[in-house]
Amino acid sequence: MIFASSNHVIGFHKQSETLDAASPRRPDSYYGLSKSFGEDLATFYFDRYGIETLSIRIGSSFPEPQNVRMLSTWLSYDDLTQLVERGLFCEAIGHTVVYGASANAGSWWDNRLAAHLGYQPQDSSEPFRAQVMAQPQPAADDPLRVYQGGAFVVAGPFEG
Repeated sequence: MIFASSNHVIGFHKQSETLDAASPRRPDSYYGLSKSFGEDLATFYFDRYGIETLSIRIGSSFPEPQNVRMLSTWLSYDDLTQLVERGLFCEAIGHTVVYGASANAGSWWDNRLAAHLGYQPQDSSEPFRAQVMAQPQPAADDPLRVYQGGAFVVAGPFEG
């Protein structure tokens, strides 16, 4: 199975931290909490029934990065497609967690624990850097610049 998890499972970690799949989960919202539960459910189903699952902690999958945070979290559609294919055709994945991000400079995520997938991102947010940096930038203490989950850490109870 392929589970579309989210970077919001670890959204309360600071952007200054580099995380791997073994890093503690720190959901930044009810949405992130639900994705964290989904990862636990995938682990349970593998341990109990042998059902293998790839949990992809999707960063920001858009045609192009839209803000400074996305320069680190951006996942191109082609790289997302490659991750799904790896999950479907890789043997013995058990329950693997992988960060869904392209080969972005300054990434906060380390996929070494998912190396057996053979995921090799082909795209990068770098061609969009000048365009993104030309936009007005949030203050240094803005959640968009502090937390890996960005604005989700301050979203109200019913906001996404």
